[in-house]
Amino acid sequence: MVSKSKSVCISLLTASLAVSLFLISPSLQAQESKYETTTASRKADSSEMSTEKKQAIQDQISKFTKRQTKSQKYLLKYKMKKGETIRWKHDHRILNKSRHAGTSEKTSTRTQPEYSWKVKNVDSLGNMRFEISLDRVQVFSNIGESFETHYDSESSKEIPDSCHVYAERVGRPSATYTISPTGQVVASKSNYRANDLGGIGDAPVIAFSDKPISVGYKWAVEDTLDARDEYGIMTQVNIRVQYKLEKVVDGKAYIAFKTDILTPLSSEKVRSQILTHLIKGIAVFDINRGTFVKREFRWDEKVQGYNTPDSFLHYQAQREEVRVFADEVAETTPAKPIAKVAKKETTSSSSINSSSNKTGNLLQPMKSKK
Repeated sequence: MVSKSKSVCISLLTASLAVSLFLISPSLQAQESKYETTTASRKADSSEMSTEKKQAIQDQISKFTKRQTKSQKYLLKYKMKKGETIRWKHDHRILNKSRHAGTSEKTSTRTQPEYSWKVKNVDSLGNMRFEISLDRVQVFSNIGESFETHYDSESSKEIPDSCHVYAERVGRPSATYTISPTGQVVASKSNYRANDLGGIGDAPVIAFSDKPISVGYKWAVEDTLDARDEYGIMTQVNIRVQYKLEKVVDGKAYIAFKTDILTPLSSEKVRSQILTHLIKGIAVFDINRGTFVKREFRWDEKVQGYNTPDSFLHYQAQREEVRVFADEVAETTPAKPIAKVAKKETTSSSSINSSSNKTGNLLQPMKSKK
């Protein structure tokens, strides 16, 4: 009887435990689900906080970098070696639209000269004397819609009348300059204006400060131009080229420049003669190498009534210059008749280094490049 009673008690206890577990199970499941939800929420919050913290850290680093960049100073100096030959390839395009006595005319010219600077001496003060020569030139010019002239100093047997000015310079020293390490002209001897040599003002280089400068630093160089007014009287026009160190990226300084006229002009005749000097652009200077590696120039000027009341002139041009290093291959875009190509093709300011053979028009805005 006792054994039977124990068996009954055990059965009742087991059943009671089973019922209790059955009743408790939903509560445990609910608590487990709530725990999982809470854990997931905490993980999400942790992830969001982690992202926010990362962004905050990145913002702090960015601000610190900008402050460091602004406070960072750079000493820009030219570095040339005696016996060194510095080579340049240019691509110069001009589009002239004029109207006179009811007749309109459009002329286009594309010139691709190759220059060499031969360093003759570097003295104890670091002053560098170099000789500039025109090694080769290709010229394409159009008047109206027709292809007018093509000249290549290496292959053309005949020299068109309009190209004699180029042909006579090929293979001959055009100028000799001596500059200080910061680009100040110490001495010069030139048969041609610096504008024809690829320079700004009266030098083929930009003069820098003799002290380290930071991004945003501005400086200016003044120059004087000569022009005749409507009465044939010679007039001097004072201009100023303003420079600004825009940025420094990967050891290269990007310098923007623009020409301002300081002398009040009352004569459109005078203005029409100085248009080629009213430039703006950007130059890229390799700080470690101590040399420019690229320069871009832009012109876009209009003159009304420079000859007769109805006369009109719109001068547009762009020039790109690239230094050619011994360990690099710099390709110049093959020249084409501008007037024909300009109608169908467009190009960016990077065309001189592009593999594209498009000539393009002159209306593309200049873009800064790294």
